[in-house]
Amino acid sequence: MAKNISRNMLKFLVVILAFQDVAAGVAGSIMADIIKAFPDYDPTIVMLVATFPGLIQIIPALFYGKLTKAFKKKTLLFIGLTLFIIGGTLPTFIDSLPLIIAMRGLLGLGVGITMPLSVDVITDFFDGRERDFLIGFGTSTVACIGAIFFQLGGGILADSFGWQYGFLTYLFPIWILVITLLYLPEPEKKQAPKAEHANVKVKFPKAIYWVCLGQVVYSAMIFGYVTNISVVIQGDQLGNATEAGMAISVFTFGTLIAGFLFGKIKHALQTFYLPIGVLVTGIGMAICYFSPTLTMILVGSIIGGFAMGIGLPGVFTKVSELTPAGAPPAVGLVVVGQGLGGILGPFGFQVVQNIFNQDIGRFPLAVSAIGLIILAVIWAIAVKKPTKGIEATLHH
Repeated sequence: MAKNISRNMLKFLVVILAFQDVAAGVAGSIMADIIKAFPDYDPTIVMLVATFPGLIQIIPALFYGKLTKAFKKKTLLFIGLTLFIIGGTLPTFIDSLPLIIAMRGLLGLGVGITMPLSVDVITDFFDGRERDFLIGFGTSTVACIGAIFFQLGGGILADSFGWQYGFLTYLFPIWILVITLLYLPEPEKKQAPKAEHANVKVKFPKAIYWVCLGQVVYSAMIFGYVTNISVVIQGDQLGNATEAGMAISVFTFGTLIAGFLFGKIKHALQTFYLPIGVLVTGIGMAICYFSPTLTMILVGSIIGGFAMGIGLPGVFTKVSELTPAGAPPAVGLVVVGQGLGGILGPFGFQVVQNIFNQDIGRFPLAVSAIGLIILAVIWAIAVKKPTKGIEATLHH
């Protein structure tokens, strides 16, 4: 097919792949209706409609490196997007909850392939500051626009025609599937440096695993904000449900803006972009924790969201940089970390709340703020040492 596309078209094709990274959001916006529709099931089971994709996306993401060895990138793209569209759309026509959850599992399998792929393809075609800009723009800006689109689209369709129609939003990425299959060139396989023995396996540096472990904590802490901010706003009578929704939108908007600037910020902060991104996310949470007014909460939200727009692509970029030439891409592990954080987060918060005998609301925000600041300090120390020393410092 068309191999000779312009560089700008190539940029467009690689970032648009991130559009459905956060797309499980449709179920979140129509959750109350789904719970009403299945009164015979426990609400925690019904909530699997929203959480199951995140759990399942870990599986293909974990084996993403192996998958890239077995299949061409474009084949993976086709499989991932097809699973995503089928698993996403079919619940519109299904009345059985277990079947709906199973379809959400298919959607999760799709996301587990397309999410690491969207970063991996960028590193295949671009490097240096161009790569940094595109990773930031894709994982923060485009993914946020996608998330907002799926939430709003799903909500509008559900309100207009009934909750099941919300799932029709998942038909939208068909155009992404078509144009990327038609125009995106297949990346050339990167060659490993010629070793004495051709069958030497390239090993990942330990630092990659540590960054991905940090990502578990990071995602879990962000989760503390997302699930409690509306509780704080409504519980302390600072605003209504719409205004609570506004806080999360402002947070998302902060992330969206940061995506544009990620390349510049990374260039300015050199090695410290990741710890600083995490630290400022923590500061945003702390502002929300201490805030007596809705305005202050919105300020904290935009700061936290903006910093997350640096932290998230920061982790992907860090891992891409740490991956040795010729090794299978390690970005899948970041997606695994993110998924695990989202799943383990609620349990972690539950444990801490029980220990301190605290309730949901402001307390988890404090936990998030403290956790993120500690993570930032650990990451900053790990970064300061020369790369060879990272493993030593992290082991002691």
